Amino acid sequence: MKKPSLAPSKQRGLSIVELLVATVIGLLLMTGVLQVFFASKQTYSSNEAASRLQENGRFALEFIAQNVRMAGYLEAANFKKSPPMAIAGSNCGISGMCSTQGTGSGSDTLSVGLQPRLMDGVRRDCRGNPLTGANANTETILNHFEVITPAADPAKPNEIPTGSLTCKSWNLSQSAWVNNATALALVEGIDALQVQYGIGTGTTEDGVRQYVSADRVTNWNNVVAVRVAVLANSVTPTSPRTPVRPYILLDAAPFIPRDDGRARQVFTTTINLRNTN
Repeated sequence: MKKPSLAPSKQRGLSIVELLVATVIGLLLMTGVLQVFFASKQTYSSNEAASRLQENGRFALEFIAQNVRMAGYLEAANFKKSPPMAIAGSNCGISGMCSTQGTGSGSDTLSVGLQPRLMDGVRRDCRGNPLTGANANTETILNHFEVITPAADPAKPNEIPTGSLTCKSWNLSQSAWVNNATALALVEGIDALQVQYGIGTGTTEDGVRQYVSADRVTNWNNVVAVRVAVLANSVTPTSPRTPVRPYILLDAAPFIPRDDGRARQVFTTTINLRNTN
């Protein structure tokens, strides 16, 4: 019977070539994983930016459209009063509350006159502030829309401020601000606002003969429709960064935004006035 050998067996580790091959394979796998990760991150960033962009544009138009549809509205119980001006034109006589035409690519402003609907026994302005006073339930207001972009913060040199669609209200019955003259930001991520006015002969049934800017309206009682365009942005930069290009909003000069890497899109809608004087 042969006795087993007690001599130690020889052991051999990886050769340099095998180690290098294993390292290369590991690096290739890691590169693939990183590529998938960054591609997924870019896709997520792009989808989030597109979603935010669409949300900002739609909300801005909806806020304005809701007010324009109500322009000139006065409840039947209050018909003994004069109805409010549907659109407060450039000659409305109220400082800072008239609809105005921006210069060049500068934003327009839009002022809409109405009596807010009575909700839970209270009428509110575009900022949600209740109308107050003994005659609050019969009063009419002007809601003034404009785009405001805050100044850059010196303490945050790398942070680029974003514009917002804002609104403030004037009580026509009291000839005073509702609550205060501070404009409330309704929707952030709005760079520009442009408005055109559909001119008829004073009634919506006659239709629109032409759309013109505020400085070309000769009789605001003949405005039967409002066309609105906003330039919305994604608030945060996209990955990869969106390059700068000019944007056309209605009849205004091309608007060139800042090089902030944000995605942008123009949104446009047309609203008929239901309560023309």
